[in-house]
Amino acid sequence: MKEPVYNAPVERIQSWLGDKVVVVWVPSGQKFPQFRNWQKISLELMQNPGYLRNLNDKGHNLAVLTGAPSGGVCSIDVDDDANAAVFLDLNPALRNTLRTRGARGCNFWLRMQGEFPPFAELKTRDGKHWGEWRADGHCTMIYGKHPSGVMYQAIQDFPAIEVPFSEITWPEDLVLPWMPSAEEESDPVDAELRKRFGEPVFFAKAHDGSLYVKGINQPYWAGLYSAENIALHEPNEGEFYRYSAETGLYTPESTDAIKQAISSRMLEMSRQDEVLQPLEFMRADSTLKAVTSQLRGIIEKRDAFANRQRIVHLANGVLKFDDKEIDLLSFSPSFYSRNRSPIPFDAKARCPRFLGELIEPAVHPEDVILLQKMAGQCLLGDNLTQRLLILDGEAERGKTQYVNALQGLVGMENVTQLRTAHLHERFELFRFLRRTLLVGVDVDADFLASKGAPVIKGLVGGDWFDAEQKGGTGSFQIQGRFNVMMVSNCRLKVRLQGDVGAWRRRLLIVRYEAPKPKKKIPNFGALLVREEGSGILNWALDGLQLLLDDIDKTGDIRTSTRQAGIVDSLLAESDSLRHFLRERVGGSPGSDLTSDEIVRAYANYCPEMGWEALTETVIARQLPSLMLELFRTTKAHDIQRDGRNRRGFRDVAFKEQEDTTNGA
Repeated sequence: MKEPVYNAPVERIQSWLGDKVVVVWVPSGQKFPQFRNWQKISLELMQNPGYLRNLNDKGHNLAVLTGAPSGGVCSIDVDDDANAAVFLDLNPALRNTLRTRGARGCNFWLRMQGEFPPFAELKTRDGKHWGEWRADGHCTMIYGKHPSGVMYQAIQDFPAIEVPFSEITWPEDLVLPWMPSAEEESDPVDAELRKRFGEPVFFAKAHDGSLYVKGINQPYWAGLYSAENIALHEPNEGEFYRYSAETGLYTPESTDAIKQAISSRMLEMSRQDEVLQPLEFMRADSTLKAVTSQLRGIIEKRDAFANRQRIVHLANGVLKFDDKEIDLLSFSPSFYSRNRSPIPFDAKARCPRFLGELIEPAVHPEDVILLQKMAGQCLLGDNLTQRLLILDGEAERGKTQYVNALQGLVGMENVTQLRTAHLHERFELFRFLRRTLLVGVDVDADFLASKGAPVIKGLVGGDWFDAEQKGGTGSFQIQGRFNVMMVSNCRLKVRLQGDVGAWRRRLLIVRYEAPKPKKKIPNFGALLVREEGSGILNWALDGLQLLLDDIDKTGDIRTSTRQAGIVDSLLAESDSLRHFLRERVGGSPGSDLTSDEIVRAYANYCPEMGWEALTETVIARQLPSLMLELFRTTKAHDIQRDGRNRRGFRDVAFKEQEDTTNGA
């Protein structure tokens, strides 16, 4: 058969390797291209006539880009003829593929089917160089002059055969970089750590040439802790958290506990590996502190707990509320949960005593539903409604026992006391970290009238605050998504500061007005949780579904006209002096009223309205500003009564219906 005649070297290369091969020029006598970015030459350039003319210049060597650029054309470079013969015996199919050589050894050319590894040097187990697997990022000489002076030639002049990489048989004594080593197979975690962070220890040479352990590789030991524990570091809070598979929770882990865990692991490895024995004496606190510092960066997860899912974390699983369906799921670190109820879920459980003895006899039927919805929101741990709940009424009606039962349902570790008198102070908000429910029990009438009370609107309304730890190093932001409940035996007065609308949007009130139960049961709320915990849980979960339905349909919790009226009444009572002045006082040029006259008339007005009057101290503080605001009159000290100067206000008088009581 007559040998085909090729017009140019590129045409012959394409006859061997196909028309998708990418060829680059190399100076004669060289083994690699000498221009920059030669690895980025593409098949598109092979269509350029000028580029092809340059390739076909007889003064050039030519190389083929191996791997993906040439459509999967790869080569196996074997350094010497003896190894090539052994390799050919292992792979007889290669007798029918293109084989080229330079000065010694050879290259087997293949067109790969499917995936294949990148370029890799190939060595025997005793460290001798065997050859190379040439794929992505490399090239193989195929035409021209070898640096030794001989010409590259085809010793098997066949087109490259197409094979899957998996069908190539490699000599047993080769270390294959794409295959796991014996060490990696026996301990893949350790192998990955060494690959990522380096060896566990640093060695140095002694005077006699022997090696000794000089120090530890801090990132390796931090990485080992990370590999053996599901943990994270929240930089905003400056806290470590470790996940517990038993509870499904991320719980805070002190740096001292982490240092002890790392120390114990180092001691364990020192006793398992003779080479690492010196580790036992290298566990100084400064070293462990440095490892812990490395750990912060390795496991950092900022805002890990900020994006709350609609889940209720329970003692025996996680209930996920999704598209109005509830699924009981197993614990998972992906929930990023750090709060849970201690109550197990039991779909069949009921709570007849809780409803029949504590809830239904004590409040209006509409308020039973309201209490149920708010219990569900407290279980969720996220204040979706941006409301706070006030339970008020006479003592021993069940208010506190309901809150006690709810705290047991939510979990006491998720609850803390609300102290409005301290909310404006520097470190108070840090107490709320990791809590979901803030409770004020048996609070006084002025609980919402204290200086810090307006902060509550932000604590339930999604506002951001700077929380600072006493003795800590700086502050971090905390969002006000807390559930808030308070119990009082009297009607609370709110510090309005002219922001009535905002308080109206935030308040829910359940008024306990039923008769006192005939039999008092000590710690009744806690008793009910012990006896009917799973039933109360189901009641609250039903409330959560009702609440989510409200929000989906209206964007807020549904309340009745009666419930809204109770809130309006409380706000009016909190602003009772303003209401009195508007109702009973008017502008009257040339007239005047003493402060004492106003106070006495106000004291008579409040019982008519069913309100509790403000104290004289509060009246004295509010009256001057209200008189200026409503009547544009300032406080005078020379109002004449009985021939004496009195404190009061000019150009005002009681309205006609109050004239009969003027001066009484």
